[in-house]
Amino acid sequence: MTTSPQPQRFKGKIAIVTGAGSGIGQAAAIAFAQEGAIVYGIDIDPEGLSRSAASLSGSAGRFVALNADAAVPAQISSSVDRVLKDNGCVDVLVNNAGINMAKRIADLDIGDWNRVFDTNLRSVYLFSKAVWPHFVSRKHGVIVNIASVMGQVGGVGSPAYCTTKAGIIMLSRCLAKDGARDGIRVNSVCPGYIDTPIMERALQESADPDAARREIVAKMPSGRMGSPGDVASGILFLASADAAYISGTELTIDGAVTATQID
Repeated sequence: MTTSPQPQRFKGKIAIVTGAGSGIGQAAAIAFAQEGAIVYGIDIDPEGLSRSAASLSGSAGRFVALNADAAVPAQISSSVDRVLKDNGCVDVLVNNAGINMAKRIADLDIGDWNRVFDTNLRSVYLFSKAVWPHFVSRKHGVIVNIASVMGQVGGVGSPAYCTTKAGIIMLSRCLAKDGARDGIRVNSVCPGYIDTPIMERALQESADPDAARREIVAKMPSGRMGSPGDVASGILFLASADAAYISGTELTIDGAVTATQID
């Protein structure tokens, strides 16, 4: 049995993926490179970036690791400057870097709040602002921002996280309207329960991690949590020419969980 060749929708394209050292960001970076892109993976975790690079041996594209903290403005600007210096252009920006903060309002102090906002929401603004003049000058550019179903429905246990994800959805809509006449498309992706290292850490913080996992899976109409690859497929679709007339909207990738019940 022969397999179909890997599509090459991004051959020669330059993509930036933040949070590329694990989870959804890693899956997206690998998928872009497999379809021919030169991917600049940005992460605070150098070991994670090394694992991402090792996963791409023999791929059609290339992975360049940039160790940087998305919560530090100077490191954001220097990362984008490096990409532009190397290539003269950027085609796709995927703002994926993010952290959770599983604290209810009574336990959530201002330092926690600021840390989540700096990493999850301010970084989206700053990375987008850094590439924006370049996109405008080329009359072309795509931004895909990773939000969450928790930015759509909210939740008791992580108000800072949920609020940043709601902010990402609205920022994406605003940027889409701003950039439409300059050929810039901006969308957000709202994953549901995805089996990532962030999810695993959240489970490990519960009294019974195995029971917590079973409880989540029991809510899934599909009978499983999503995989990072499930989300990466949606990211690449929105970044591709197949989505040329899609901008200012949210792609929910959650196995129908928000169509039923979520808490």
